[in-house]
Amino acid sequence: MVRKTIDDVRKFWNANPLLTGELSEQAGTKKWFEAFDEIKTSDIFLDDLSDWVYPALEGKTILDVGTGPGYWNRRLGKMNLTYYGIDISSKSVEMAKKSQAIFGLHGSLQEGNAEELPFEDGFFDHVLSEGVLHHTPETQKCIDEVHRVLKDGGTACVSLYYKNIFLRSPAAFKTVLSLMRIFHIGLKGRGREKMSFASSPEELIRMYDGAENPIGKAYTKAEMKKMFSKFREMELSLYYIPLRAFPVKMPRALIKALSKRFGLMILAKVRK
Repeated sequence: MVRKTIDDVRKFWNANPLLTGELSEQAGTKKWFEAFDEIKTSDIFLDDLSDWVYPALEGKTILDVGTGPGYWNRRLGKMNLTYYGIDISSKSVEMAKKSQAIFGLHGSLQEGNAEELPFEDGFFDHVLSEGVLHHTPETQKCIDEVHRVLKDGGTACVSLYYKNIFLRSPAAFKTVLSLMRIFHIGLKGRGREKMSFASSPEELIRMYDGAENPIGKAYTKAEMKKMFSKFREMELSLYYIPLRAFPVKMPRALIKALSKRFGLMILAKVRK
């Protein structure tokens, strides 16, 4: 298999900005951004952003690594803070800038590579990166860069795909795929309709963001602890089981309880 490069990642996300192909609204319009935010807030975070947005961020200088179409810029926009956003995809940066114009937001947005952040050492009080760094060839380099650009005592919230029990156990993995096919569980758009036919957990994770997505990786808690070992404080927690993937409405309380144990994402809250 040919090793995928950062250029492959850039090309994919330029052609497939997050949630394009899934929302019916025209991409880049106010209605599209509002629909995007509804999915992110309600479906992914179950209306609880307290791990990501909290009063201690007031007055801080913050970097959003993998800003995409500007979700965190919109969520943090009403706070008294200095916002910087960076993304590998010029198309996503273009959409985030359009969002700023539509919603009257401020902040610095630029195209850039998370493996080589274009900022000085110790520049930021806080870094956030939600579901991004598992898409780059050198995820460890990105985490080391987060550490480098943080001030001493600075904090970060970084989430990656989690290798839960269903991805670690071959028998459980096969059972999950069978259930997905039987009950028509899955996500639409970007060729994801074929996820339930993935040949391995690694392929399933890669396909989650699109059939042509070049890179997608998942990690165990032990791997996360090793990757973030430069930080002096670390707290890990699980979240996210996609409500919208189910053909019938699922009880939110049940999904919330299950996501804390079997979530598809693992969040590292760390301090330098």
